[in-house]
Amino acid sequence: MLTQAIQRINAHQPWRLRRKGREAAVLIPVTRSENHPELILTVRASHLNTHKGEVCFPGGKRDESDASLSYTALREANEEIGLSAKDVELYGPLGQVVSKHHLQVTPWVGVIPEHLPLQANPGEIARIFKVPVRFFLEQGPPQLDQIVVGDQVWDVPSWHYEGELIWGLTAYIICELLTIGFDMPLTMPTRPERGLC
Repeated sequence: MLTQAIQRINAHQPWRLRRKGREAAVLIPVTRSENHPELILTVRASHLNTHKGEVCFPGGKRDESDASLSYTALREANEEIGLSAKDVELYGPLGQVVSKHHLQVTPWVGVIPEHLPLQANPGEIARIFKVPVRFFLEQGPPQLDQIVVGDQVWDVPSWHYEGELIWGLTAYIICELLTIGFDMPLTMPTRPERGLC
């Protein structure tokens, strides 16, 4: 399962925004287990100004000193969950998306050792948890809700897993990971940035 997913991600030509804006990147950590890979997710600390209490992949804004967006994703993962870049096999990006705070986010897929100890940075992260990829494959399509952002209506996917709500941009990124990497027949929610030029 994982080997085929890596091959598909390596061959994938991700969608790119044509207009430049404020950039950010997230890392999608997938544990190295051929038949039982898991996604590493975080819950943002409750005292933060944005995204507090939300389920997210490790990531954040690109610093001026960051050589690339893949570097941003790795740096943020190290800062937030103690994941060292040397423990990440980086395979490629998925399509760029725009957050509700107008950041242009590039998700990067990385494979990490299965039982690697991780440590949440309490300044940013309340907790770390894992979700088996099989959960999403067996659960089927996410629930779709609609929210109003400015003058637009956005389709927002979500899953519930062991008391955690996985929704919004994070759920959308998981949808693309499932369709591209794990060949799941899933209709992707329409993203408003696909109309940007």
